[in-house]
Amino acid sequence: MNRAADQSSGLTAAQTSKGGSSSKRKAADTLESTAKKPKANPDADEPDVTVQTGLYAAEMFAANLAVEHLINFIVIDDVIWTWYYDRQGTVQSSGINFMQDLPRFMMLLYALQRFNVHDWGRNKDFLPVEVEGKQCHEFKIKDEDLGTVDLLLHTSHPERVTHYGLQGRATNVVPVTSEALTKKYGNFEDGMVAKIFWGEASRTSEPEILRKVEEIAKRHPTVEGHIPQLLWHHKFTNPTSAIREALGVPEPTTGGRVLYILVFRKLHSITKLHGKDLFDAWRQCILCHLTLWKEGVYHRDISPGNLMWYRKNDRLIGVLNDYDLSSLANALGPQGNERTGTVPFMALELLTEEGQQGKVKHLYRHDLESFMWVFVWIFFRYREGILPQGSRPLDQWATLGAIACGEKKSAFLVNPFRHLPADLDTSESDTNWSLWILIVECFEVLLALTSSRFKRNLRKLRKGTSEQINAEETVSDMDDLLGKFTGTEAWVELSKSLPL
Repeated sequence: MNRAADQSSGLTAAQTSKGGSSSKRKAADTLESTAKKPKANPDADEPDVTVQTGLYAAEMFAANLAVEHLINFIVIDDVIWTWYYDRQGTVQSSGINFMQDLPRFMMLLYALQRFNVHDWGRNKDFLPVEVEGKQCHEFKIKDEDLGTVDLLLHTSHPERVTHYGLQGRATNVVPVTSEALTKKYGNFEDGMVAKIFWGEASRTSEPEILRKVEEIAKRHPTVEGHIPQLLWHHKFTNPTSAIREALGVPEPTTGGRVLYILVFRKLHSITKLHGKDLFDAWRQCILCHLTLWKEGVYHRDISPGNLMWYRKNDRLIGVLNDYDLSSLANALGPQGNERTGTVPFMALELLTEEGQQGKVKHLYRHDLESFMWVFVWIFFRYREGILPQGSRPLDQWATLGAIACGEKKSAFLVNPFRHLPADLDTSESDTNWSLWILIVECFEVLLALTSSRFKRNLRKLRKGTSEQINAEETVSDMDDLLGKFTGTEAWVELSKSLPL
């Protein structure tokens, strides 16, 4: 279509191009009036046509690897709209009345007839292949240091992590094999994985952040060995903003994304651990995180999926993983107030209306609080490292909006005892008893800190000063804060016999 397109930030009602022709007026009337037409079955709970189209797009995104974009059509009566989806958002064309504007409609069909698979949005760099009866994808590219890098992505593997949705990073994690990388690094006992995602073009890239993290690891034993090992990475050169620039959409680069592929040594999820091992890996991740924060690397997305582990010489090593939402202290732009994180594990202060509006600066204490929520999540929901089938405790946290989830978590914080699952063995002779006491004592610290902030704000209010929700933290503040948790009786007891 050679008309200027209108950008839609979500699945909203379609628009038509401006102009005075009767066909365009009819197109506008048609889409606008569909919502007013009586349904044949008023009890039928059918989503709006734009929602249906969005769901189709989400299914197609999830079913295919590294899809660049998708194209769908909405037809109402004698008007057709083109909807273009990518990880930045949606672009919607003007409506074409194919009865009154047949030449334009024929041109659309003429163009679509000549589309190849890549034009429809499939990534031409990831080629589908079959290996031992399993669907895989092959990726080959020239590398300055390694020559040709070959990746065989095992996309049918049961451990593949996929994403369902329309916008955002759309992270996929896939087991991968590679002759070139094996030649350089040797064989890893647990293998390798490829992380494929659409990162924000304006943010510091994850490979760049990991370079900084690796430099820190050389100086600090609390970080060395506790970070992911990046083996190879590639950034593609087709940002989502390109089509918006070509169409003349206002602010085309805002929210623009670009595709990355990163290959790591495979790690194990912390959710597979239980008992003292769970505490040990979690504790190591907290210590690594503190050092990185002091050194100017702000993780800001603490969640179970980002806490990993491996074994080295029979010792369990916790790993703080995933830095694609992290920021650096010296990064340009106001990144400290951006809302990043995974809702069920975000600090309560960030799950308020002010927090969601970016009025609360993301501080170290917010990430430390997230570690506490992660521990609760794993302890309450998993049994011996396995997630049971059916409904599980805290399921609601993952489905509620940010503010509603914050309210649920606030109630939990005040009285965690009433939420303790009946099937969880917390007898005094069991390790779970020690972990349960740890949770209670850590929540007692959180409550005390919340009360202390409330009293400080009350004193400021009485003095006529505003609440400093963007207050800075010193290194001493961070050490003192963590010390309140590590100094609890349960933490001290559980830490006995563990390596420093």
